[in-house]
Amino acid sequence: MSESASPRKYQAIADDLRDKIVAGTYAVGSQLPTKAELMTQYDVALNTVDRALDVLRDLGLIESQQGVGTFVRTANAGQKADLTARVAHLEAQVSELYELIKGMAAKGPRQQ
Repeated sequence: MSESASPRKYQAIADDLRDKIVAGTYAVGSQLPTKAELMTQYDVALNTVDRALDVLRDLGLIESQQGVGTFVRTANAGQKADLTARVAHLEAQVSELYELIKGMAAKGPRQQ
């Protein structure tokens, strides 16, 4: 995954990690891979990993302990996380549609 592939790369990483938490790949109480490991796994910069972890932290799925690591706090936030992911996906689709409509309007009336 290239850093420039998407401006919302952090959201895709957060979604992937959330899915793994909800599915039990990362059980409650287990430690997530280190930031360095996540950077390598997703081929992204540290700030992208930090933003992805912030999303999961905001959902209440993880907690970090400085100098120790990041741990799964609960999988029960899965429904809220799923809803948040769906809303984010819909927002991205609406934004794309808006840009498409804006581009069409800039071209003027359709020539027949």
